[in-house]
Amino acid sequence: MIFLIIGAIITLLILLVVCENYRSKRSIGKYLTSNYGRPHDNAEERRERIADAANLYLHDVKKLSGTEIVDDITWDDLGMDDIFVSADHTDSYAGAQYLYSRMRRLDAAEDELYEHDKRAAFFDKNEEKRLAVRRHLHSIGQVYSGFRLIDNIDIIGSAHLKFRKAFPLLGVLLLGTVIAAAVTQNPVIIFLGLVVLIANMIIHTLTKGMVDVQFQTILNAAAVISAARNISEEVPEFSKDIKPDIEKMSGMLRKARYLIFEKNAEVTNDMFMNILFFFINTFMIDLFCYDIVIDDLDRNAEEFRRIYRFAGSMDYDISLASYRRYIGNYCIPEFTEKPELELKGICHPMIENAVRNDFVQKRSTIITGSNSSGKSTFIKSAALALIMGQTLHTCHAESAVLPRCGIMTSMAVRDDLLSGESYYIREIKYLKRMVELCESGKTMFLAVDEILRGTNTRERIAASKALMEYFSKQNCMVIVATHDIELAEYFAEKCDNFHFCEKVEDGDVVFDYKMHEGISRTSNAIRLLGAMGFPESIVADAEKYVE
Repeated sequence: MIFLIIGAIITLLILLVVCENYRSKRSIGKYLTSNYGRPHDNAEERRERIADAANLYLHDVKKLSGTEIVDDITWDDLGMDDIFVSADHTDSYAGAQYLYSRMRRLDAAEDELYEHDKRAAFFDKNEEKRLAVRRHLHSIGQVYSGFRLIDNIDIIGSAHLKFRKAFPLLGVLLLGTVIAAAVTQNPVIIFLGLVVLIANMIIHTLTKGMVDVQFQTILNAAAVISAARNISEEVPEFSKDIKPDIEKMSGMLRKARYLIFEKNAEVTNDMFMNILFFFINTFMIDLFCYDIVIDDLDRNAEEFRRIYRFAGSMDYDISLASYRRYIGNYCIPEFTEKPELELKGICHPMIENAVRNDFVQKRSTIITGSNSSGKSTFIKSAALALIMGQTLHTCHAESAVLPRCGIMTSMAVRDDLLSGESYYIREIKYLKRMVELCESGKTMFLAVDEILRGTNTRERIAASKALMEYFSKQNCMVIVATHDIELAEYFAEKCDNFHFCEKVEDGDVVFDYKMHEGISRTSNAIRLLGAMGFPESIVADAEKYVE
């Protein structure tokens, strides 16, 4: 009778586990189906993790030149953190890091961009395959420790246990005393066995506490390898190159299996299994497994890095497909070898119902216009089209013809209180960086909002003229927004002039945000004072002084 009861309990537990697994898989499937083509719900959480998402890029940037990256100032000028969060439809930390690195690298070959397009289109059309691959990516997840995985792999060789050969001996010693005590029933041997047991418990607890981070590294690495192996079986047509690396690392998965079972028991708060593992580990089994797996990861670190990028690239491809479906109106750009830019129906990716403009640039461009008329937003839109076209192969435009070029902006320079540098000093340092990169020989796109705004008008215009003259002789495309009509007039024969304007309706200043040819002949700074409710006396005095 007792055996029937035990059997019934075991059967019930198995059924409960099976039902829970089915419910969990169904819930995940529902989530993955519903959020495709939509941004994730945890946008703020993803924003807080941007510094962690940058880890892979920080490895990649060491091999790249200044013309092959989106530097920090340009990234901040263009609000690229917001665009990254909007474009981040990934399911794993490997995918988020791959996406971030891709968005900051301008060195992708055209065939690489088209290969990603091909995969994105495949996953967009094949929901069954997309869901299967996303399930495996979801198993990697976006746990905080995972974002440190690439860093930890770099130093995995230093993660070996001190006195590593002593742990198997301690396990054998405990096993020997337990067997001897059971066979002889000798009180002295039993006492010795208890002493060894307690000593092993203490040594195990202290040692495991010291290598807890590395234990998590092993589990995260195992999750990536396992997911990559499953993905390679789902989409073998995209996995031929990575197969040998996955096969080589599969042995590490087998060796890590015990550690994975132990961690699962801990995560699920399975009291019985946790107690069981606690006593089993007094024989140092997990520490023995740990050291063997560390050896494998250390020997095959390069293979693991390739597997990590493979998993990240699959996640990136699905994320790209989801992002494109989400934004709807986009184009895949064409590339030209000429230093020319042709954009039709361009808009800023973060502005809803944005006004679209057409723009052709074959030489340096100066844009004038009133405050808040759209000059800066347009320049940002053009720079973003160049960045996103060369990184995501996706432009927020109806059509785009782009050069392969480096991109730098100077739009939101600030004082640096920590270094003691003023706005002007920081601006001229950055302009000097632009000059240096223009001398590299690669085509550069330079976007500047008010050149040298941190100094007086006379010197600003003089220095601006000199810089524009210099840039016009280099292999670069310059677009400048300015209020200095004198600058626009001076370069009327050498640069293209465009402007944004406004009109007053019922006392309010109204902008159409459309770009027009020629130089702006209007200003609205004083009118905006009135529109914003300043006292009439201030507005009247301002109009009198300007006359």
